[in-house]
Amino acid sequence: MKRILKSILTLALLLLLVKASWFSYFFKGIYATYLQGNTTANIFDGAGFAKGEIIAKYPAPWPVDLDIAYAPSSELEMALSEIETGAFLVFDNDTLRHEVYSNEVTLESKTNSFSMAKSIVTILVQIAIQKGEISGWDELVVNFIPELKGPGRYMLTLADLSGMTADIDWDEDYYNPFGISAKAYYGSDLYKTITSRSIGAEVGMNFEYQSAATALLSFCLEAATETKIYDYASENLWSPLGAVSDAFWHLDESGNAISYCCYNAIARDYGRLGKLILQNGIWEGNRLVDSSFLKGATSSGSDQIYGLSFWLGQVPNSPDTALGVKNRYIAFHGHLGQWIIVLPALNRVIVRTGHQGGESFSDPEKLSPFMLTIQEYGKLSESSIVISTPDIRSSVDTLRSDINEMRSESDALPLNNGNLDR
Repeated sequence: MKRILKSILTLALLLLLVKASWFSYFFKGIYATYLQGNTTANIFDGAGFAKGEIIAKYPAPWPVDLDIAYAPSSELEMALSEIETGAFLVFDNDTLRHEVYSNEVTLESKTNSFSMAKSIVTILVQIAIQKGEISGWDELVVNFIPELKGPGRYMLTLADLSGMTADIDWDEDYYNPFGISAKAYYGSDLYKTITSRSIGAEVGMNFEYQSAATALLSFCLEAATETKIYDYASENLWSPLGAVSDAFWHLDESGNAISYCCYNAIARDYGRLGKLILQNGIWEGNRLVDSSFLKGATSSGSDQIYGLSFWLGQVPNSPDTALGVKNRYIAFHGHLGQWIIVLPALNRVIVRTGHQGGESFSDPEKLSPFMLTIQEYGKLSESSIVISTPDIRSSVDTLRSDINEMRSESDALPLNNGNLDR
């Protein structure tokens, strides 16, 4: 009996030590992920987190006119099925034309956007700049977060965070349960986790995709506005967009939004974000986001596919539009294949949510489901015209020229990204 009691006390002590250690987040990760049959975060894991509610005050439903002509081809339908697509929606000229739900996702399901939220955070920061709550994208991060550490802390700007040139000591790994990404996701205080990381000396020089950058950007927004990011989104984005359903952000145990991911909404409302980009920041006649900012944030130089928190590229195997402008796409893109794809030349938006990303096939010659979707829905007819196309020759470097003029030449944008290209 004494041996059993001793074993129980020893186990309890070990559990307490782990709970108090750097790995204390591990218990939550096991419950929310592995005990649910997953090896990484999933689109329904919001059930395991507190919620920062994002209120839809003025619901304005989409016009709906479903048409079988907008259904995917058999090839694309098979690819989408193989990666367990939950929702697949096509909006054309401001009207919902195709809508399918499967794999436990329904019209009412609020699913995790994952890194699509990075684009949302950038939009919210731009709104704060327009309202005069932040001076501009060249504002220094240390002005909002003075406890930053590392040799690059006095060079780091908001634009570096949005453009992923922050040079943070960070390993972006979604499958390592012991890594910093898991601690950020399941830990008790995202702010402490992020601010504990060092800022390197090569700020602004090289592209490196890091969720920590967006987390810092959101904390800057909260410091500048003295408002929680989910409340700010409610008032300045979600309600003005006419969302029909409340959304929510995952919160950690300290009440911080896990802002670099974890914006949860229904698929129809995700489509509104695509329409906002199509309309150059205007919604129902009201200016929500500055058009010149969006032009720069969603434009890139030659062969570069990341702007300011937006993924960019050309529609595969597509000729130029009737006006001689490249047929391109702009995308919000998240883990496990959460997509909002914007096709400016066709005034079209595609929303896909689901359980797997399908970034690659066993056959390297095949396009990924993401690129296959873009190719199929980005086809232009001979009569196609440009309805809403920012000048693609304007680059993010132009937008940020005042930021970088005193720095060395910047390689701020990635030259390729196999996960999105194939």
